[in-house]
Amino acid sequence: MKVGILLITHSDIGKQLLLTATSVFGKNPFQVELLSVDNYDQPNDVKELAEKYVKFLDNGAGVLVLTDIIGTTPSNIASSINYEKIKVVAGLNLSMILNVFNYPDVSLDQLSTKALEGGIEGVSKI
Repeated sequence: MKVGILLITHSDIGKQLLLTATSVFGKNPFQVELLSVDNYDQPNDVKELAEKYVKFLDNGAGVLVLTDIIGTTPSNIASSINYEKIKVVAGLNLSMILNVFNYPDVSLDQLSTKALEGGIEGVSKI
């Protein structure tokens, strides 16, 4: 069983990052769903849809929810999902997704740590 992944982001940020990561990595080793949040969306409607996606994605290993900016509507929706086997990591970037792709067979707790590590390590002043 693999962890499912849900990307909740503003507009098409999640879609574009997922497409790029899949291109760079050569494949997508996870079952992933995308949920785009636009300024005209009602947060309660999006939350309801997010909860449906989480239930769909969980095959027993849990779901990792990745969101773009902490404290904004997508991350607030992600953190309000009422589900037992879920981890939420905010600050989504390409490095985060690529690091996650490298660990398709680890537990939800381990994968959330890898997501955080990838996101942090992918930011640097050069």
